[in-house]
Amino acid sequence: GLNLSDYNGIAAGALDDKGERTSIFAKDAEGVPRLVRALLARHDEEGGAETGPVRGMPLGYAPLSAEDIQLVESWVAQGRPR
Repeated sequence: GLNLSDYNGIAAGALDDKGERTSIFAKDAEGVPRLVRALLARHDEEGGAETGPVRGMPLGYAPLSAEDIQLVESWVAQGRPR
């Protein structure tokens, strides 16, 4: 339920379990944006750890490097400029 092909798709958010759109930029209880949490969860999945309700991204591929995840986190913190 998340379209990563262009900026508008990303901004539209993802479908939650109820079929409602939610922002992937919303922060969790620890202050981490959902998008970043999913990128970090992929590392945990590769290591065999449980990630709870968060599914790792990119699904079925190797996790992004720590540097790339930091770039995404910085982009979100800067207001997601185009």
